[in-house]
Amino acid sequence: MKILVVSAYYPPHHIGGYELGCRDVVNQLRQRGHQVRVLTSDFQAANNSQPEEPEVIRELHREAPGRPLEKKAECRKFIRAVDDFQPGLIYFWSQSELCYWLPVVARWRGCRTAFFLSDTNFVSWRVGAWLARFAQGKGIISKFVRTVFGKTLLVRGWPVIQNQPCHFASDFLRGVAQKNGLRVAPETSVVAHWGIALAQFPAAPRERWPVRRLLYAGQMIPQKGVHTAIAAFALLAQEPGMEALTFTLAGGGMHPDYEMKLRQLPAQLGVEGRVAFLGKVPRAELPSVYAEHDVLIFASEWDEPFAITPLEAIASGLAVVGTTTGGSGELFRNRKTAMTFRAGDVADCARAIRELCGDRDLFQTLCRNAQREVREKHSLDAMVDAVEKSLRQIG
Repeated sequence: MKILVVSAYYPPHHIGGYELGCRDVVNQLRQRGHQVRVLTSDFQAANNSQPEEPEVIRELHREAPGRPLEKKAECRKFIRAVDDFQPGLIYFWSQSELCYWLPVVARWRGCRTAFFLSDTNFVSWRVGAWLARFAQGKGIISKFVRTVFGKTLLVRGWPVIQNQPCHFASDFLRGVAQKNGLRVAPETSVVAHWGIALAQFPAAPRERWPVRRLLYAGQMIPQKGVHTAIAAFALLAQEPGMEALTFTLAGGGMHPDYEMKLRQLPAQLGVEGRVAFLGKVPRAELPSVYAEHDVLIFASEWDEPFAITPLEAIASGLAVVGTTTGGSGELFRNRKTAMTFRAGDVADCARAIRELCGDRDLFQTLCRNAQREVREKHSLDAMVDAVEKSLRQIG
């Protein structure tokens, strides 16, 4: 098949793990004999010297505060890319910040389309809300528009994914679509949980007991609950028997003010010498980071769709202490595949880590069960099998 993948971000210029996952799927599809080209935005990550990948077009613009998209210009660029490549199918990934008319234009031109949905933003992917701006405010005109047209598509807009084939990264995301009244094509829509290339994340052949080194890996943003994890570590660090416990944080983000506050927290909480910040770590170096640690702290406080980092850490032999918000509960089951705690609760996070550090049998059980589940259900091959089967049915 000839597949055009459209995504707001694509490595090496990316923000988080979902774009890396997109590249993994693209590479797998190519290895399986499909011809794949990527159309993405002109976003440039700072201090990124990695070489550009082949068959990647960086022409689209992203919507930003004070910089609305020129929809006609974006559609023209999209049409040019489609006409040049002549794909049999257009596979839309992250559309947030891109022009929402692109999938509609694709269908108008008779192209088959599909969507991979890895976060909840798809609920807001709507077009044709011509009267929406007039429905805002408290004036007579706004009240009239809301009263007469408020429940129509002229105000609400038409959902971009309505009646389309969709691949959800978790059951949670499929539930979000259902709760919001979004109908998808039933025959070709599937849950394709994120998967990882297991060979890239081998378990280090070393004894991880007793637990000594905690790890956080991911974006440094408030939704990830990094502040909660640091505060929980500071609580534990004061307790007898925890003198050797350390905490490493790997990652960066687009919230420098928040990251600066995080870096100040250890000194404020009296654990400065036991907390290390590695900054943003290239993915190729993550296996060695995982190999040096015992437990991953996953403290996400938003409805996490389904994270990739825990899969990598578990495959690498780490136990996980995490929250079950959003789709995380599909992987984390308390005292079976992870130690879980209430999102945003510092004391409960500390309690979960404490229990894990004090029970060798529990630690080994969690690692064994979680590794088995990742191997059986969350390999990259299993994910792409589900995606490819659906794409073949569509195309």
